[in-house]
Amino acid sequence: MVYLPLHRTRAVTVTEKTVAFGFRTASIEDDDEVHALAAVADLDLMQARRHAAILAGYALLADISVLRTAGVAALRGLAAVGSAWADRAGSARGMAVMIDTAEDLPGAGGVAGDCGQASIRVCGGGACRCWLGGHNGREPVAGLVVDRALAIALMCARHLDRYQWDGTLNIRRIMAAHAWDCLPQPGPCGFPSASPPAAAGASLPASGQKPPAGTLL
Repeated sequence: MVYLPLHRTRAVTVTEKTVAFGFRTASIEDDDEVHALAAVADLDLMQARRHAAILAGYALLADISVLRTAGVAALRGLAAVGSAWADRAGSARGMAVMIDTAEDLPGAGGVAGDCGQASIRVCGGGACRCWLGGHNGREPVAGLVVDRALAIALMCARHLDRYQWDGTLNIRRIMAAHAWDCLPQPGPCGFPSASPPAAAGASLPASGQKPPAGTLL
């Protein structure tokens, strides 16, 4: 889950050095822990639907369906978001606007293709094998997941005219500048490692903490 702050009345102008975001990521080691992963997603999505301005995802309904089969007794957040996601045009008043970047953006061509249209560079290129077929065996999956979530959030924010920038944003450079102390540095799919800035860091929402008002997730 990646959090982008939004301004109430105007677009936020950013560069690779000034993109501000928070994130929370969870991982499991074997299939027996899927129920725990589903519980984390259940809470995060329920709070996102209630408190965020916009909830964006790529083909999110398929992921929700998988998590709902995890055998957890109560998954109200997944159920509510799954139902609302299937009828995004009829979003309830006071709830987050939902955007599926796989279906709701013009010229949908996968995450990498859509990022290219939004002037966002992902991984080492538009058809990076990390995103198309898992990771390359050298870089932890958690970093790739946050890469992807941040790219989805930024492309949606630009499409909705909530964010703007000149040139092309490189997701890996943003991650290296702002999340170097939270996740391992990018592997060979990215760019050469650089020395981390002295005072950078990502904001990590604590478990159970609701996203701040005016947030895109």
